[in-house]
Amino acid sequence: MKILYKYLGLMLISALLLTSCEDQALEHEYYMGESLDQIYSNPDKIAAACIGMYDALQNAEFLGGRALIYVDARGIDINPPTFFGNLSFFSPTSSDGTVTNAWQAAYRTIGECNLFLSGIETAKANNVITGDEYDDYAAQGRFIRGVVYFYVLNFWGQSYVKESSNLGVPLALVPYDGGTAFTEAITVPRSPIADCYTQIIKDFEFAEQHLPTDRGSAYENRALALSYAAQAMLSRVYLYMKDNGNAITYANKVIGKYSLDVSTYSNFLSPESSPEIIFGVAMNMGDNPNTNNALGQHYGRASGRGDITVTASYAALFSDDDVRKTECIEYANESWWCYKYRKASDGWVPIIRYAEILLNKAEALVKSTNTVNADAITLL
Repeated sequence: MKILYKYLGLMLISALLLTSCEDQALEHEYYMGESLDQIYSNPDKIAAACIGMYDALQNAEFLGGRALIYVDARGIDINPPTFFGNLSFFSPTSSDGTVTNAWQAAYRTIGECNLFLSGIETAKANNVITGDEYDDYAAQGRFIRGVVYFYVLNFWGQSYVKESSNLGVPLALVPYDGGTAFTEAITVPRSPIADCYTQIIKDFEFAEQHLPTDRGSAYENRALALSYAAQAMLSRVYLYMKDNGNAITYANKVIGKYSLDVSTYSNFLSPESSPEIIFGVAMNMGDNPNTNNALGQHYGRASGRGDITVTASYAALFSDDDVRKTECIEYANESWWCYKYRKASDGWVPIIRYAEILLNKAEALVKSTNTVNADAITLL
């Protein structure tokens, strides 16, 4: 079980995506040929490098869309699609190219975060940024790293059992450069799963403490990390750890700060302004994983490739007048299809929504009391 991950620093510094926020879109430009010292000695370039971490989330092989497909394929929602390799079948092998691509994409994003966190340490020490700016930047980097590690852990870690010796994933928390790319310094073994969850919680707790609750625009409040997003992720993490008390505590911190959208799918159509979106991976027509890798393409029948069908047993759970059946799935060509993702290429990837927070609390209430109580029913 001693799976080692050769963490290649060359991948991490080959390209920093440096961006600015214009016209409610995360557009990007590249600073080619500049050293890290040049980047982290300039406040404007540091701000752009921060947005670069969000851009790294767009990787088509992971949180740019496919990670959500792999999550769906492991439930009863959809028929496991062979197009996406073994990660859809609980049998990820190192010889599977899809699995390898997802692993590398995840750790590349983690590496971008580690590189940024190291760079702003130097910038703070040299008074390039203020202490408050450092706290916000560090909180964003640790939030993104926590999100990615949460998904990595649930794809490749063993089951979480309190005080067990089950293994998690390699915890790479520092950046590496080309000089150490092929040395023993970057041979990172798998950590115990409890240590992985401890690190994820530390990252989200730091983010909760140092992120703002408002960034001044509806778009940035959904595309960039807020304190509420960290609290929402902590609610999810604790529910996975079967810590129902903390799952409820963190759900309560978010409840009342957001609201459900007007329909079951409108938050997917207009995530940049939806009152239900807490955090999502932002896309636009000029900046997305490309058309073939968009959620709307993989799930869509009428407007896309249609690689994924909904299981008949799942569709049968709903009555004929249930809006989840009338608005979120459709029947065509003798198959059921997901109809939530209707954008061909620029649809956001939803990471956490308000609906989940309500359901987290409802589930935690039932599990903590071993009974279905009135509060849980109301939340449901």
